[in-house]
Amino acid sequence: MSTGRAFVVYTSLRILLLLAVGGLLYLTGARGFLLILLAFLVSGALSFVWLDRPRAQVGAGMGRVLGRVNEKIDKAAAAEDFDDSEPEADVPADSEAETQTESQPGQQ
Repeated sequence: MSTGRAFVVYTSLRILLLLAVGGLLYLTGARGFLLILLAFLVSGALSFVWLDRPRAQVGAGMGRVLGRVNEKIDKAAAAEDFDDSEPEADVPADSEAETQTESQPGQQ
């Protein structure tokens, strides 16, 4: 299953579970803020157990996506390192500054 589809399935199941638990709590008499709080807590606990497989699929898919991103970053860094390894002039930057100040002795 693709990462996007796994994400949509998992999110849909979480929302359905939240609505189902909220409906059951409403029928038992919970109202207002208590209803919302209990619905989120109970559905979160139930989804931890019941939605383990879809959550694992989403996690594996996200791991693959992030792995590809990391590979691209590593390739770009390797390309930059290769460009930086080219030899530069043998004159250090400090000696150039000293040469300029020595050639103009009247200005200090």
